[in-house]
This record gives sequence, C-alpha cells and structure tokens, in this order.
Amino acid sequence: MSRQLRNWPGGIPPQIRPHHTGDLSIDEIKEEVKGWLLFIKENWVPRDHDDNDDEYELRQRRALVEQWASASQEFRDSFQNRALIGLPGTEGRRPPSEQVEGLRYPAEALERLRETSQPCHSNRVISLAPVDASHPVNRARWVKFAILLYRYDFISGHCLVDNYMPATVELNPASVSRNPPTVVDFLPWLDLESARFGSIYLTRTGTVLYLGALHNHMLVDEEGLRTGRLTLVDYEINGAIKDCAILRPFNMHNVYLGFDNRENISDVRVKMGGHKLHNQPMDMDLPILDILDHQKAAQQLIVDIDVCNREDWVKDVERYAPGYLALEAAGHGSDYDLNRLVEPSEIENVKKDVLKRLAAGSDPRITIFPPFAQD
Repeated sequence: MSRQLRNWPGGIPPQIRPHHTGDLSIDEIKEEVKGWLLFIKENWVPRDHDDNDDEYELRQRRALVEQWASASQEFRDSFQNRALIGLPGTEGRRPPSEQVEGLRYPAEALERLRETSQPCHSNRVISLAPVDASHPVNRARWVKFAILLYRYDFISGHCLVDNYMPATVELNPASVSRNPPTVVDFLPWLDLESARFGSIYLTRTGTVLYLGALHNHMLVDEEGLRTGRLTLVDYEINGAIKDCAILRPFNMHNVYLGFDNRENISDVRVKMGGHKLHNQPMDMDLPILDILDHQKAAQQLIVDIDVCNREDWVKDVERYAPGYLALEAAGHGSDYDLNRLVEPSEIENVKKDVLKRLAAGSDPRITIFPPFAQD
C-alpha cells in the first residue's frame, strides 16, 4: 500500500532554519546534536497501546522539532551541557543501515517512522513540477521525458536499468522557497516536512542538519521539463546544493552505472554522456522523434546514439512505449498512460538493426563484431 503525503500543515515553520554551514566533521556533528538527542530522550511520550491515531508519532516529531528550534538558547543549553555523545542504550554494533554511534535516536522515537515518512522513490527520476492532467503542457513534456529515459543507442534497454518508471512528488506550496520550486526545495520536503528522525538532526543553536540520503538525486523541475534535462544533485548536510550536473535523459546509462561505484558528480562530467556539449537544452515541445533528430543535426549526441538514425528511433519508441507515436501524431501525446511503458527485462535481448549495420562497417567510429549482431 502506498504511503500518504506528509506535508507539514501550513508549511514548515519559519523558525526552523538550516544550519549556517555544511562544513562539519562527523565528530563536530556529534557534538552539535548531543543536546537535541537528550531532549528527545527525555521528552518523547510513547502512544497508549489502544491508540489508533496513525499520525501520533508524526505530530510528536514535528512538535519537538518546532519546540527545540523555537526555544531560548538557555533552554537548549540546559540539555547540551548535560548531554554525552551517544545516548545510553543506543551504542554498540548495529546494522549498516543505522546511523553511527553518537547519532542514534532513542528507539521509541523511531516508531512508525517509515509509515509516516514521505512517499518517495529516491532511486528513480522524480518530477518536482506538477505533471497531472490539469497541467497539460507539463504532462506532455513529462511523457516524452519518461520515454527518452530509455536507450537510443545500439542496445535495447533503459538508462536506469530496472528503475524505468519515473516518479512525481507533491511539494508543499506553503514551504517552498520559490515558485516554481527548484531542486533546493526537495530535501526539506523529503526529510523535514515529516520530521524524519535519523535523517534530520537539530543543533545546539536550533538549526537543522540533514544526514539522510544526500547523493545522486535525479530531479526534474519546471525548467528541466521545458529543456529536457534532469538535475543530478548532491546536497550538503545543511541542505544547500553541494554539486549538480544537468543531463539529458538518454545520456543517463553510463552515469547511472557509476552510482554503484560511488562516483561523485565531478566523475560524471568526464563520463560518456556527462559532457556539457551533449547536455544542451532541448525543445521538449517538439515531437519526440524531432527532438532526437535536432540533437543529431546539431552534433550534440554521444557517438553511441549518433550512429543511429530516425528509422532506428521510430522502432525504439514503438518498442519502449507502444502506441505513443500514434497518440502524439493525433495531438494527444499528453494522454499516454505511462503504465504502458515496457519493462526493461522484456526487451533486454532485442537486437537492433543498427547492430548489423555497424558489424558491416557502416560507421568507423564503432566496431561491432558480427556474432554480437546476430539474433
């Protein structure tokens, strides 16, 4: 069952502010948050056993965050000066998925944490812009974006392997810092809106640190929809942008494979598909095949895609998104149901026609041995 949206009613209170710097060592972080963890330990009130309130823990987490951020410095110091690094009962060996010693919340404050966190698939491409039927221009662009995440080189498949279905989030309009929202607004939505303990911590001065998922978020804002590019983002622990790369969807394959090797964004920029030349803005209001054609004419495709032609891409789109081209031709591309997108496992063994041409020596830039091109 999918989780509910967990936006903070009325928006994140303005007194809850990010820390002034993201440049802290792990030992400095532990020192900064020890008073906060003691405050949680001493003030958490477990629910009654017969209480069926689904949001009891969520509301309490938010209330404690707001109380600490709004308190006087004297109040916060009364906990900071008594606290030791590492709450009693939380230290010792734990699974790698848990925080390191010195940063562990009391277990009772983590009850129902997953159930009351934001519904989000952080290993997928995520649209921050509204792409429902009430935003038809965005919707049409988003459908094309989702289809362009497949591979348009000489191999069948999806650039994100099995994570082919893109996701959307509904940012809290009362919390976002600008309209339309940008990638800066994503991390507070993901972790602070639901006061997600273990991912957020408050410092001795009442500011917020983010220690959850900070790397390789693949986000598409309104500008990204218009220009056909996602933003690959790394965040600082105070929520600021640490680094980012702007990438076309069909260039993501080699980039995505590097995630398993913990490559950083500076590595992305020198990988095939990561260069600035190959990630210039595109006109996402063009028909999908014209989008690819325009990049080929401008010599802005990586060589693995550039060896293909429009006829190849017609077959690709029909293979990946059956029926889309007919809908688009009729002026109804925005009506395409993304649930019709083919699962990558169903087409991973399909050999494209371009392989046979390359095996016959059609393009000296790429050498394909004949056995590889055979069905």
